[in-house]
Amino acid sequence: MSPGAIAVRAIAAYNVARFMRLRVEGLERLPASGGALLAARHYHHLFDGAALVHGLPRTPHVFVALDWASSPFERRLMETLCRWAEWPVALRGDAFDGAAPSAFDRAETLRYVRGAIAYAAALLRRGSVVAIFPEGYPTIDPVRSRKPAGDAFLPFAPGVLSIAALAQRGDGPRVPIVPVGFRYVESGSRYEVTMRLGDALVLDPDGSRGALLAELERRVKNLSA
Repeated sequence: MSPGAIAVRAIAAYNVARFMRLRVEGLERLPASGGALLAARHYHHLFDGAALVHGLPRTPHVFVALDWASSPFERRLMETLCRWAEWPVALRGDAFDGAAPSAFDRAETLRYVRGAIAYAAALLRRGSVVAIFPEGYPTIDPVRSRKPAGDAFLPFAPGVLSIAALAQRGDGPRVPIVPVGFRYVESGSRYEVTMRLGDALVLDPDGSRGALLAELERRVKNLSA
């Protein structure tokens, strides 16, 4: 395990121990080896990632958006940490529509998105686990939440399938896309968190991406109930 992965797991373990009581179901659905793409519900801006890193036997590389960074220092710090942890970094184009300041510029969005998709696909091709939140925004977010409170979901963005398609291009093996649901219940100063893994889907190059994305979204919602 790399030093970055060790540090990420230590930070995740602290957050889980301090703020959550975590229950994990369906671990047998995570492949024991080879590339795997986890498509997870996004409920909490910090704790979802901590649960994924701490609760899984294989440390995932978490696909993150950094457009919320509001100062040049914060941008440099977060980009350095993400490089160290080998986490793909993207920007959300619609994040620049609001009043919240960002250390990034809207014109950088396409370059970051393309780079993050390519990096995530390369991680999958080398046999790693990559986790992504296809909704783009969590429910609980101190900066740029686009979701109403409660159990609302945002439509899944198709970028999750673009990652799988790029990883499978040429001689790349088929990538299992594992749906992951989260259910949070407040309990005093902690959350009771249930993380559930479902049966994997696979992108068929000749199939309908729209139908696959809809099925993936349906499964993640069911796993979060």
